Amino acid sequence: MGITTKKLIIGQISLHFAHSIYDRLSSEYGTLTEFINRLQSFIINLESNKTEYNINPSPDKIKSGIYILGKEDSKLGIFPNSHLALKCSQMKPLAEDLGKQFYRSLQLTQKFKKQLNNDQKALLQICPVYLYVQISSPSSLFKQVLFMQRVKGDRTLGNTKLGFSPQFCEVFKIPSLEEIRTLSQFSLYRYLDRDKQRQVLKIQAAYLFQRLWRKGIKIFSLNQKNILIDQALNSGETRYLIIDPIPYYLLPISPIYNSLTLPLIKFGNESAKFRHK
Repeated sequence: MGITTKKLIIGQISLHFAHSIYDRLSSEYGTLTEFINRLQSFIINLESNKTEYNINPSPDKIKSGIYILGKEDSKLGIFPNSHLALKCSQMKPLAEDLGKQFYRSLQLTQKFKKQLNNDQKALLQICPVYLYVQISSPSSLFKQVLFMQRVKGDRTLGNTKLGFSPQFCEVFKIPSLEEIRTLSQFSLYRYLDRDKQRQVLKIQAAYLFQRLWRKGIKIFSLNQKNILIDQALNSGETRYLIIDPIPYYLLPISPIYNSLTLPLIKFGNESAKFRHK
């Protein structure tokens, strides 16, 4: 399955566009010189105002040099939504590769469109990615910048006590948090984290991981912090957006977690009598 992108290398800057964004660039700018100047000014502004633009509530415990910033686009003008979330990397040794995230997100977006039904597509999306920039200049603080759509008024799945909505559970055929608490095979998980409910939420997300896997959509790392909850303004229904599909093998160790949880989920599918048949 091909991914429609456009790559440009101009001096020390490598630009990777989602194809629709490149089309907007071509129609908006007669020459790339003006756009590159605005882009460099935009990134320098990010570097100088990291604290002001910070939208990431989680501290960088392993000092990987990743910043997640939020900024309105008032200069570039090529993105369909001006509310931007920007993942910026200093490319330290333990940091994930934002270029891989860019291409992986586009790949999964195509898979979702092709392999999910209409009800599923209305509820679950990959957060839109627009542009990936790599800068080789030694003087640049940010060596990689990933431009994504920012979900306004969002919260992570881990910040809700209810987990996925009843509608989502019905559409994807996964148990609710209450139903998971009745399944005996997860008793140790519940005992390990009785108050925070993180284990129960992870189990529910692992059910989603399995459902996607059965459709041929292989995501090796899903946990409750990878998923944002968004209230659709036009319909009022709740949507879920996977914001970072790249596997994390160090923090959190969710691929290992999922591999340990999957046999229990399979057992639960055979023995548990929750309402989703």
